[in-house]
Amino acid sequence: MRKHIDPEDYRGTYYDEVCREDLIIMGDKPDKIKALMSLKEGINESLWRLSLETGLGMAIDIRRIPLKQGFIDLCNREDINPYEQPMDGEIYIVRPRSEYHLREDISVVGYMTRDKVCRVINGDRESYLRS
Repeated sequence: MRKHIDPEDYRGTYYDEVCREDLIIMGDKPDKIKALMSLKEGINESLWRLSLETGLGMAIDIRRIPLKQGFIDLCNREDINPYEQPMDGEIYIVRPRSEYHLREDISVVGYMTRDKVCRVINGDRESYLRS
């Protein structure tokens, strides 16, 4: 059952223009961010809305998305997709040439692209987010 969220509570927050090659990160809040999107409707929906609001696409490495093992186990028992479940936290957009990939508390999960395609990469397989 999905929790009702008013549209005004679910828009991204933008501090600067989001551009191609900007990094998409998850984890602790970074020092300087260009934009953020809540995970209240799940990772897939948040990424999709981020793409719609910015007019950009993205490439996401699904293996880099930080999920706790207990959460994954619960989703497996309930036969639900963990990427479609409401979560606390946010997705952050930062400038492309940053050092966030060196921090242990932050996971660089992807980057923005010029096209409007939302790619999900899992090893050598590529799929696409659906609305």
